Amino acid sequence: MRHFIRPPYLKPGDTIGLVAMASAIAQSQRTPEYEEKWSAVFHSWGLKVKKGKYLYESLSGDFAGEDALRAEDMREMLLDEEVKAIISFRGGYGSMRTLTHLDLNLFKKYPKWLVGFSDITIFHNALNSLGLESILGAMPSTFGDAPQETFDSLYDALFGRKMHYSTEPHPFSKSGKCRGRLVGGNLCLFASTIGTPIQNLFEEDSILFIEDIGEKMHTVDRMLLTMRYAGMLDRLKGMIIGQFTDTADSDTWGKDVYTLIKEHTDPLDCPVLFGFPCGHEQPNYSLVLGREAVMEVSPDGGFLRLL
Repeated sequence: MRHFIRPPYLKPGDTIGLVAMASAIAQSQRTPEYEEKWSAVFHSWGLKVKKGKYLYESLSGDFAGEDALRAEDMREMLLDEEVKAIISFRGGYGSMRTLTHLDLNLFKKYPKWLVGFSDITIFHNALNSLGLESILGAMPSTFGDAPQETFDSLYDALFGRKMHYSTEPHPFSKSGKCRGRLVGGNLCLFASTIGTPIQNLFEEDSILFIEDIGEKMHTVDRMLLTMRYAGMLDRLKGMIIGQFTDTADSDTWGKDVYTLIKEHTDPLDCPVLFGFPCGHEQPNYSLVLGREAVMEVSPDGGFLRLL
């Protein structure tokens, strides 16, 4: 296994940078009341917050500013010595559009924790391809209805506490034990990197995590078929199926999305854990992508420990 860079963990007094790399922040979350809500979480951890220059001000259609401006916010946070971690306010769509405006080697030159999920999967793939760990975790746009477990999990990831999770049994899970590097994130975004410089072909022992929202059944099927035909899934040491929210067309398919995914995981010769609480629902547990982990799945449930 190649060595992955682990950015320094946070400590009280540190500053985090807040950026919006994809869709524009909703008007309802631009209010002083909502800002007080998410900032209170970080302040309770002893952290200071520095907002990106274009976090609120610049709007370009559905995006939180022009592609180059969103990239500039990320670059400024990387170069800012005070900023110890960079958190995306929300996902949506548009992160991939910023990559051509960024020198990805800056992430390696100035390693800092990058936090986000959904569309931010693009950045996780980019960082993992460079050999850096990153945090698939909750963003301020989801803090409004988040339970304490979500915040505790993100805190553990950022501050370097031990991370391990136990899950309830699921009838579709496949028993077994494995060890590998955690990779993945949003299925749609992960699959979209196939054939690009930031793709992950699972050439190392890997445990793939996937989640998604708002996709149609045939789209989920096609993405998993693509990964199967590319030989990617056969190389896995384990697979974790997270939350698949608001999947369309399940009625016309005569099955739900987990049943569809099971058709793709049944042929795999590795343990598969269904029902992991990570994605677009609550609670949303954090995962450190690029980190080695051990997983055990049995009829009694699942256990995941990050090393």
